[in-house]
Amino acid sequence: MMQRRRYLMWMNFTMESHARSFYRLLESYSGDPMAVFEAARDGKLCPHGSREEELFHLMKSKASEWYIDRCLRFLEQNAIDMVLFEDENYPALLKEIHLPPAALYVKGVLPVEIPLPIAMIGSRNCSNYGREVAMRIAEELGKYDVCVVSGMASGIDCTSATGALKNDSNLFPTIAVLGCGVDVIYPAENRGLYEQIAERGAVVSEFAPGVKPKPTNFPQRNRIISGLSRGVVVVEAARKSGTRITVNYALEQNRDVFAVPGRITDTLSQGPDDMIREGIAKPVFDVADILEEYGITVEKTSKPSKANFGELDLDQQLVVRLLQVSERDFDELCAMTSWSASKLNSVLTAMEISGIIKQLSGRVYTV
Repeated sequence: MMQRRRYLMWMNFTMESHARSFYRLLESYSGDPMAVFEAARDGKLCPHGSREEELFHLMKSKASEWYIDRCLRFLEQNAIDMVLFEDENYPALLKEIHLPPAALYVKGVLPVEIPLPIAMIGSRNCSNYGREVAMRIAEELGKYDVCVVSGMASGIDCTSATGALKNDSNLFPTIAVLGCGVDVIYPAENRGLYEQIAERGAVVSEFAPGVKPKPTNFPQRNRIISGLSRGVVVVEAARKSGTRITVNYALEQNRDVFAVPGRITDTLSQGPDDMIREGIAKPVFDVADILEEYGITVEKTSKPSKANFGELDLDQQLVVRLLQVSERDFDELCAMTSWSASKLNSVLTAMEISGIIKQLSGRVYTV
């Protein structure tokens, strides 16, 4: 068994993310990776097309026990695990997708069973409203032991991972899927977040260590984000964006799609609003809208108690005081607070997601 694992790892070291060729080769040699190794070493692999011809030439150049030992030492020295498709802790949901990665490189630990995995995705250049909503939703999901899956990109992705990590009681709060080697921190400013995720969750990639990020890697990464997850939540996205690629993968993989609605005048609301309009995404006004799809009941409180009123920030306290007098509509609150419409919208949405206030018909709010 150890010998089989050794040569399966060699195939992944040399073939990187060529899943189609990996499975075809393994099948051609009756599932025996050592036979593939010997055929590569002897130059007997039969390519299908010029792309495989180049790949098989590379495999021949690396078909040595010395090369395998060097790769294994590198993984050990850098605390990188390789989870093979046939390993017990290879994610069960990911096995369901078309051409799943033959292996995942992992920083951290992948458990045998991942708690309810929900992906959160959206714009890199998100608004303050989007950032706050993503943080709130991820933090609330974490309270129900949800594992938030993201791409660790700037904007919605890293904000969602940060929100998930706020729950100390959640034993496996988040997974980050990279479009580069698992040892390459991208973007570089996310180093601190990367280390937190690796410590409490897992950073994963199908790309070999050292592979740099490039545009063609990210659609490939996106299929893993959705493949790992039961559902995908879109917070903010332009009409044409990488977010839509992930959603399309999710639909192909029979995953649930959720979207946070936004104002029709906001460019970053066009993506999620279109998805809701097209009937491919369920609108999310509260984490209950997500969790009820998985049989989890969220108890809502219509009023903040005196004990937790002081925990609200000053903007939220002002809104609560105004609504405790009577129900008020959006325009009335805008006039009474003297805030811009965008700021008020951000504050109200965050409070609604947290269950502090409720929105009635006609954009009327109450506690």
